[in-house]
Amino acid sequence: MESDQPHSAEWSSLPDRRLVYEPCQEAIATLYTFLDGELTPERRDTIRHHLDECAPCFEAFGFEAELKALIARKCRDEVPAPLRRRVAEALRAEDVPS
Repeated sequence: MESDQPHSAEWSSLPDRRLVYEPCQEAIATLYTFLDGELTPERRDTIRHHLDECAPCFEAFGFEAELKALIARKCRDEVPAPLRRRVAEALRAEDVPS
């Protein structure tokens, strides 16, 4: 009789004895590299396919994506104009041949 559960070799145990499906571990382990666009197209496709099939991982990625976007919108410090000028001058000075 066929089972809907993955083969036992695809499951692993966390320290608190919860079983985690290996594709879920892989998806969560690559969460930030996925969100930052740092994966190869093949890896992105693999993770995206898993997310399409796994609601818990999809929710985790959605939460992290929203959090990252919120931080990007809200955590913007303006650099004072005098500091910008000093940095630009220092960079120009570095470009001048000796």
